[in-house]
Amino acid sequence: MSSRAGMGIDKGNKPHNTGFYMETLILVIVFTVVIVILTKIFAVSGELSRKAGILTSAVHLAENAAEAVAASDSAETLLGFLDENGNAGMKEEGGSAVLQAWYDEKMNPVPESEAGIRVEISWVREGDDSMVQSAIAVYWQEETGPVYRMETAVYLGQ
Repeated sequence: MSSRAGMGIDKGNKPHNTGFYMETLILVIVFTVVIVILTKIFAVSGELSRKAGILTSAVHLAENAAEAVAASDSAETLLGFLDENGNAGMKEEGGSAVLQAWYDEKMNPVPESEAGIRVEISWVREGDDSMVQSAIAVYWQEETGPVYRMETAVYLGQ
């Protein structure tokens, strides 16, 4: 009698065990989908955070360059303000000067060979040479377009 009672119990539990396995499988699938979605979200947010950090650095460097332009009375003076340990240079292009300064990712001045960020500043005299227009562009590594760009002007009062 005990053997029949055992067989009857086993048959009664099979549908219950199958339901448990199905529920567990569905739960594992749902957790896997949630984990995949969250992983993608974290990866995208990490990339956006990195880009925001680059943009913030570019804005700070452009602001610093604009302040240097405002304090300068010539392209040579501007070069003196920008140059720290040989990180800046200047070239003449058609009567105007283009200055470049190089920085690492932490905005420390470095030589061009070690740079991750390049700041370009144009120095263009207008009219009777009492006004200077400057365009400031900040480039990240080898990107062709600027990360940040601004324009400013200075009245020299000569």
